[in-house]
Amino acid sequence: MNHKQIPTAAEKYLAEPANMVLATIRKDGRPQLSPVWFIWQDNEFLISTTPSTAKWKNLARDKRCTGVVDAPNGRYISVTGVVEMWTENVPHEVTTEIVRKYKLGDEFEPYMEITRNDRPERGIIRLKPESIVTSGFD
Repeated sequence: MNHKQIPTAAEKYLAEPANMVLATIRKDGRPQLSPVWFIWQDNEFLISTTPSTAKWKNLARDKRCTGVVDAPNGRYISVTGVVEMWTENVPHEVTTEIVRKYKLGDEFEPYMEITRNDRPERGIIRLKPESIVTSGFD
């Protein structure tokens, strides 16, 4: 399936704590691959990082990127698009939503404490799909 709407099964999979591998473009044109946590919200991917990362710097220079979320059974969701970026300081509203997806129970608060104290500025990447390809979710 190749368009901006995805099957219900794929939407459900995006709510699970699977990583996306995000490909950005380095200054010399080579790809930079980064595993990232995300949330799928309003037909867009939201990713939290710090502005010191290579992916942030690459996207500040060239807003085009590609990502893939795959499953061990061969299903995958591939997205290509452009990003919007902004920073958030404590409280980390978007970051908190993302961390809730990946850190459950007793893991959540210690992780957020580190995020609040050690990384007070977070960069938020909004990946707006131009194309989505899914396989195995039909």
